[in-house]
Amino acid sequence: MVETVFTEEDRKNLKTLAEELPMIRLLLEELVETLEVLEDEELMESIKASERDIQEGKVIGFDELLKELGIDEQEV
Repeated sequence: MVETVFTEEDRKNLKTLAEELPMIRLLLEELVETLEVLEDEELMESIKASERDIQEGKVIGFDELLKELGIDEQEV
């Protein structure tokens, strides 16, 4: 049987990896979600349509919406 020996640098690297694993996992989950969005043709078309609406000035800001609806910002 082979005995594994870890140097101080190995221990340091393993500790760093263990500390960074949650962030790596989160980044991978975000990447998968991004790929799922990019694969969804209907969703992508909706996003593109929304971007066109924004560029063409067909949307209003939240404050303007509240004003249009006669709602005081303090009520929200």
